[in-house]
Amino acid sequence: LSMAHCSLCGPGPSPPSYVPCVTFAPQQTGLVEQRIGPLIAEHQAQRRLFYGMEILPRTRGKPVCLDFKRFLPMLPMFVSLTWMGTSYWDVEPIDQVDSLQLAQHLAPRIPVMPHLTAYRLTDKRLDQFLNLNFSNMLALRGDSMHSGQRFLLSKSIVERAKGRSGDKISICVGGFPEGYNTTEGETPDLTNHIKFLKEKVSAGVDCIITQVCYRPEAIIRFVREVRAAGITVPIMVGIMTHQTFHKYTFIENITSAKLPPRLRQELVQIQTEPKANAHLTRTFFVRLNVHIIKSILEADLNIFGFQFFTLNHFGAVEALLKELHLQNLFSKEIELQNSNQIK
Repeated sequence: LSMAHCSLCGPGPSPPSYVPCVTFAPQQTGLVEQRIGPLIAEHQAQRRLFYGMEILPRTRGKPVCLDFKRFLPMLPMFVSLTWMGTSYWDVEPIDQVDSLQLAQHLAPRIPVMPHLTAYRLTDKRLDQFLNLNFSNMLALRGDSMHSGQRFLLSKSIVERAKGRSGDKISICVGGFPEGYNTTEGETPDLTNHIKFLKEKVSAGVDCIITQVCYRPEAIIRFVREVRAAGITVPIMVGIMTHQTFHKYTFIENITSAKLPPRLRQELVQIQTEPKANAHLTRTFFVRLNVHIIKSILEADLNIFGFQFFTLNHFGAVEALLKELHLQNLFSKEIELQNSNQIK
């Protein structure tokens, strides 16, 4: 899964061999700009809907098979690759980590953003990562901590990475619209979170990706508070593309991000129907995600980018893209309409 919580998603130590399984679309040729921060800013300026995709390096223990032709006609702007902290921290040499092998395979044809968490990370290990010369990194603290580990916060990773690589690397961090581990029904106090975000931006962060949240009003409130605090870097909104109730509850348990009670009750009800299947659950989340995306586009936030947390459920991604196309949300007509709404 995405997010700061990915260190918990690994199936244990990875098998030794990793052979990327990727089919590129014909239009995926040489890249001019690979840094995510400038790319997001460039796409935002066009006021057109765009998206990125977060994927896991493996599906059921085997290298994920990624066919970009499935997502045509609108390809993702970039791919981010999760970091399984407890499985990856001691893989030597570092370029043999599954996610980094896949990232190196993808990088010539599409911008890639490997994740890196603080779990048991050392200065030497971080420098080895930077020496691979990726153009991007998602810096995360992660949930797993180890006594005495060098990095306790993602800000420290950002500071060292920027000190070493400067503008050659674009660094994103997570944003949490509902705060950290907020009690259900409680309005989150975002003051400290936004203070930390400001410190990370001062250290060199140039984009924020909001983490799992099913309430568009919470995302909108978060973005407005971030902007009111003087943070101007681009923000992308994270979208969870579930297709099974099992995976929804798995993510709920890890992240504490829950559907509003009425919607959760509806989702549970779907599972009790005689013909309950993944299609009904997928349709439920497509409908919800289109609502979230439209709410963000209509909220005058100057946000047009969405990051799909796929869990490698590419059928769910296809279904969401199909619905977005059916509703003309990728079209120029909507672009012009949105432009007129922005003051």
